[in-house]
Amino acid sequence: MTDPRIIDAINSHAADIQNISCILGGLLQQLRDTQGVEGLDRAKDFAIQAAKSLSKPGAVSPDIAHITKVFDQHR
Repeated sequence: MTDPRIIDAINSHAADIQNISCILGGLLQQLRDTQGVEGLDRAKDFAIQAAKSLSKPGAVSPDIAHITKVFDQHR
């Protein structure tokens, strides 16, 4: 894989994912600080239900175990 366009596209998406991860981490921390772990647990339950509704057979689907891990890291 030496096509610079592919490398640029991958790097751009990687930067977007890192940005979203930082934003999400800040929001989860604020949620925990303002609503406690109960609020965080409700948000996790909602996220898992949303992921299940998106899970269709195909090339990609949400990783419920990873979603759970992200929320649990902010407890």
